[in-house]
Amino acid sequence: MLRSSSVLRAPFLPQPPSYKLAQHGDGQHETYIEPVKGHTKRVPRAQVYQLASKKETIVAAFIPGAGAASGSSNPGSNPGSSSRNPGSSAAVRWTLVHSHGNAVDLGEMLPLYEELARLLRCNVVSYDYAGYGCSTGKPAASQTLADIAAVLRFLQTELGKRPEDTVLYGQSVGSGPTSHLAAATPSLAGVVLHAPFLSGMRVLNPGWRHWPSALDIFPNFRLVPKIKCPVLIMHGLEDEVIDVQHGRQLHKLCKRPSEPLWAPRRGHQDLEASPEYIPRLRRFLVECWGDEYAAHLRAGGIKL
Repeated sequence: MLRSSSVLRAPFLPQPPSYKLAQHGDGQHETYIEPVKGHTKRVPRAQVYQLASKKETIVAAFIPGAGAASGSSNPGSNPGSSSRNPGSSAAVRWTLVHSHGNAVDLGEMLPLYEELARLLRCNVVSYDYAGYGCSTGKPAASQTLADIAAVLRFLQTELGKRPEDTVLYGQSVGSGPTSHLAAATPSLAGVVLHAPFLSGMRVLNPGWRHWPSALDIFPNFRLVPKIKCPVLIMHGLEDEVIDVQHGRQLHKLCKRPSEPLWAPRRGHQDLEASPEYIPRLRRFLVECWGDEYAAHLRAGGIKL
């Protein structure tokens, strides 16, 4: 998955990107994500933003959770001009921030995010790292840390979402920036690490006894013990890319570990297909967000 100590190399990016940015021809000329690959589903509910991250511009998408008031989506470049503010009292306040894996981009992931927003009845926001999809720049591990920080800052300052109502979700390579931000943000409600690794070097060279720390990237084994909120680890028992032992060791390092999901017969790409995936996520989010969120799920006909 990771082929360099400092760069997430382009051969592992979807090329060309699975989508382009377009603007509606009427109304407020709002930005939307237009799939350019035949198999990619369009998600009209996704509200698209372009955020500053260091010197780059990254693309982010916000999907309101089930139960939110309907209304037009936000324009990508000017959130203040929207006819509906996702931070308003009519909107769902609980938000999942998803950092995706290495070989996909936002356009390919949006259908899954739409399903998560529906099944979990919470907002889902995600983004493309610099160099992925329509985000500018080149992919680099250090840049991803700025990218996820820009998303959380945007959620707070522009959409009015509190860290206490936010759960970070990092999948595969996304576990790196997720762990980094979570370790530095003690007020978060929770963290989900999906098929995470101990560190980049430990994926590439699992047989090494000693690793040159200066060349390593995403040292999750050092960051996870610093996370103060509950942490859910999910890993396929037959993961062919990142061995489940990475997840097991990280679970042991958690300060506040939640009951993990070790999914039988699931590999690196199909953990979401586990019949326990959504139920386990729901129980964890109730653990993070409490009785009011549980009541919100039950109001949607979901039994816990």
